[in-house]
Parts: sequence; structure tokens; C-alpha cells
Amino acid sequence: MLEALSSAAGSAHGGTDLFNLAERRMNWLESRESTLAGNVANANTPGYVPKDSAPFQGVLQNQMTMMLAQTEPGHMAGHVEPTRTDRSNSSTSPDKNEVTLEDELEKIASTNDDQLFATTVYTRYMSMFSTALGTSS
Repeated sequence: MLEALSSAAGSAHGGTDLFNLAERRMNWLESRESTLAGNVANANTPGYVPKDSAPFQGVLQNQMTMMLAQTEPGHMAGHVEPTRTDRSNSSTSPDKNEVTLEDELEKIASTNDDQLFATTVYTRYMSMFSTALGTSS
């Protein structure tokens, strides 16, 4: 039934498949969480350079190309510049690596918040489907 709802959501009026988008977001968050955990695990490894996942916005731009429509000849075409991470203010620890535990834990907390938000949105979206189908409890 989930596949049927997913395909219906994606094909209705040419809209965005929110189930697929939520799945990609959760997969990206899981990957980022794993990467950040690796950074924390290597906090005492000499010479270790921390890693991070590419921003999710970049994942979307690679898979979904969307431009703003020019509704009048005088309007400018729109595009979004990708965000870049800057490590210029990174410090070196006594182990000669660039892992700062406070920064990594802050990123992990942010990722956890994003996961909570994504699951809440998904749950509410499923609740709307249940209500529309008359199967809500």
C-alpha cells in the first residue's frame, strides 16, 4: 500500500514525490551521522582530518533540476548558488589532527534534530493520507 501511495503522490499533478524525498533525506542523515561518528571515533588519531557529507541541498540539485519561471520578459532567471563549508578556522589538537569534539557533537545534535523533524513530517503526512482514506483511528 505504501508503494501505491508513493506513486500516487508523485504522479498527482506532476508534483514532488514526498515519500521518495523523505526517504532520500533520511538516508542522507543516516550517512552523515555515520560520518560524524567516525570523526568522533578518530578524535585521538594523529593526523586525522574530519569529514562531513555534502549538503543535502547539493543532493537535491544533482537529482532535481528546477529553475524559476520567467513570467515576464524583464524578469531575471533564477538560480541558487551552492553553499560551501569553510574549514579555515579549524584548529589542531595536541594529536595533530583537526577534530574538535565540540564541533562534531554540535553537528551530531543538529543531525538528530533534522531526523526528528523528518520523521515528524512523514508521520503527519501519513496521517493526512489516513484521514483522506477514512482509515484514521
